[in-house]
Amino acid sequence: MMRSTLDVGRLVASVVPALARPAPLAGGVTEPPVPGAGRAGAGPAAAPAHDAWRAELLRRALEEWGIRCRERPELQTLEAFGVISARGVEITIAADLSAADRALAYARCLARLVLHDDRQFATWFHYRAGLTPGHLSAAERRSSAVVDAMARALLGGRLQAAPRYLLPTASPEVSAASGLLGDCSRALLVRLHRASSALYWRSDSYQALRATAPMVRLTSRVHDLLSAAGPQRAA
Repeated sequence: MMRSTLDVGRLVASVVPALARPAPLAGGVTEPPVPGAGRAGAGPAAAPAHDAWRAELLRRALEEWGIRCRERPELQTLEAFGVISARGVEITIAADLSAADRALAYARCLARLVLHDDRQFATWFHYRAGLTPGHLSAAERRSSAVVDAMARALLGGRLQAAPRYLLPTASPEVSAASGLLGDCSRALLVRLHRASSALYWRSDSYQALRATAPMVRLTSRVHDLLSAAGPQRAA
């Protein structure tokens, strides 16, 4: 079913749970989890069949939301590029990519849409490994690093590995608690989320740390703790 308008938040919410599940095999049997499958292109640990399934899943989801996806053999330097305009969103992927790189290419394009959810005109170019031109600015390189980190979180079905304020579903209302304690908790939580987002943009080391299971658990618990702070309202 083709969607009439693009809602990146709903697109992400619909595809991430599917990416977190094992790939279905013939007869409805599910493929067992593959070590390292959350990192496309991670080497022999990432099963080609699983990566091919994830690439097709992402392509079908993007096309369902009206995004035109093409795969072209003439792309030599680029892995993928995309355009957001009044005509909609168009994504072009190199046709000769491996299954793992193809899945990651689609995930990177989805991450771009997350970061450009204001629907304004935008273009992006994703270069093949080792072919990034030297004229790219520091800001462009930093943006590419953030896109890559977010893409790997999306591809692994682990949105918790990226800061909440970078996701389209993030809400400015972070706590329902009332009173002084609730106000203080809410203010602290907003500052923590903003600091996490800022570090994520500036530090490759923090991106890697943010994706680890202990850090995901810690940030989730801090968010839940501060969101629940404050007196209980009467029933």
